Amino acid sequence: RQCFLDLCRGNHYQFDELRRAKHTSMMVLWHLQNREAPKFVQQCFACAREISSGVRHHCSVCPDFDLCHDCYRDPKANRGQCNHTLETIKVDAGERNSGLTEEQRKERERNIKLHIALIEHASRCTSSKCTSTNCQKMKSYLKHGQVCKVKASGGCKICKRIWTLLRIHAQQCKSSSCPMPQCIAIRKRIRQLQVKQRAMDDRRRQEVNRHYRMGSSSS
Repeated sequence: RQCFLDLCRGNHYQFDELRRAKHTSMMVLWHLQNREAPKFVQQCFACAREISSGVRHHCSVCPDFDLCHDCYRDPKANRGQCNHTLETIKVDAGERNSGLTEEQRKERERNIKLHIALIEHASRCTSSKCTSTNCQKMKSYLKHGQVCKVKASGGCKICKRIWTLLRIHAQQCKSSSCPMPQCIAIRKRIRQLQVKQRAMDDRRRQEVNRHYRMGSSSS
């Protein structure tokens, strides 16, 4: 019972709405079927990326505070109010994709990086005779994303792939004038979700503290 509560708290699984209850039930079943997969994946406080490999830098004082290695080395990274010494913790990269071998996982990451580099090139390229063999193809995909009426939410496979690449790029991008389509809008949405999630966490902690105080006073 306590393990289930910790799993829900650590991953913000909730049952207060039907859609959240469906998602939580699905994820709990997935964890039951994939017992070797990590139960919790920390996010970087500064850039909001999931820290799935390498190391993470954890604060034992501030609640839910971790930094990825890139943000830890960046003196301008947003650390909020945390000024404590951070503990370096190794993250097992093999756990994240338990269904893939190490070689397959590396090949997948390499393909994603190549596609992101291509989409970054295509969004900046203005030449109609570009020497890149896949530039025109990627440009057509980007144009498709602008005119498609089905969209990713409607099941369009091309839009889903493009949107996934744009989201991965936006999570890593820090440019204030990025030419990538929807990059600034995606980052703004990520920040809004972060603020909303932190507000929910604060309300949850306040409620737990209130119940604790009520229980202490009654005893």
